Amino acid sequence: MPENDDKRPVHRWTPLAVRIEAVEHFADCAEHILTVTDPAWSDVAHDYRLLAVNSSLRRQQDSIRAALLPSRHDLGHLAVAFVRAALDDVMYLRFFASLDRGRSQELFASMSNFDSLRALLAQRNYIGDEEMARLWYPKPFLDWAVAGSEETRAVLRTLKKQYGWPGGPLPPGTWVADRAGQRELYDYLSAASSRAVHFSAGEIMRRGWIEPTGKLVTDKPAFREHLACFALDQLWRLYLDTWQVPCRCSSAPGSATTTSSATTK
Repeated sequence: MPENDDKRPVHRWTPLAVRIEAVEHFADCAEHILTVTDPAWSDVAHDYRLLAVNSSLRRQQDSIRAALLPSRHDLGHLAVAFVRAALDDVMYLRFFASLDRGRSQELFASMSNFDSLRALLAQRNYIGDEEMARLWYPKPFLDWAVAGSEETRAVLRTLKKQYGWPGGPLPPGTWVADRAGQRELYDYLSAASSRAVHFSAGEIMRRGWIEPTGKLVTDKPAFREHLACFALDQLWRLYLDTWQVPCRCSSAPGSATTTSSATTK
C-alpha cells in the first residue's frame, strides 16, 4: 500500500485515518459555504420541493458527521446505511425537479399522505384501538384515516397511469433513477448499500473469511475498514450531487443560503 500524507490527494489506497481527516475538513468547509436555514411555511406551501431540498441537505450534513464518529472507533462499516438514504435523496430530488410545480405539488402531496396514513394505520394494527385512544387518536379519527388511505391510493393509481411507473402505489427507485438520468449510479450504490439496511444472504456469506485454521472470521478488520472508506467516499459525493440538483425552487427564500449569496442549484 503506497504511503500517504495530508498533502497528497485522497485516492483508493488512502488509509482510513487520513480519509477521516479529509472528510471532516470537507464537512467543515461545506457547512461554512452553505447554511441550511428554516424555510418559511408560505414558501413551502407554494412549492413542497423547498422542504425536500432543505431536509435532504440537512440530513446529509448530519450523515457525514454521523459517519465520522463511528469511523474513529472501528465502527465505520455501519455508516454504509447512510449512503442508501443519501442516494434516494439525490434520485427523488432530481426527479421532482424535472416536473413543473403543479405536477410536483400533486404527486408530492399524494405520496406524503400515503406515507403518513400508512404509518398511522400500521401503528393501529400493532397496538390496537385502545392504546391508540390513549395516544389521542380516537376511533372516529382512525376510521377517517382508513377512508383517507383508500382515497389516497385511488389518487396514486390515477397518477401511476399518468406517469407510467410499474409496481405498487409509489414510484419504485429504479423508475425514479431512470427519470433522474442516474440509473447506473443508482444500480451501483443501491447494490452496494442495500445490504446494510436489509437482510442479505450474500452479505452474510461475504463477511465470512476463511483462515488457514479452517475457521471463518466474520469481523475481518480489512473488510470493516473497506466499508468505512466506501461510506466516507460516497457520502460527500452524494452531498455535492444534492447541491447540483437543478431545482429552481431551491433558490427561494428559506431553502438554503450561502455565505456568497449563491443558491443551491
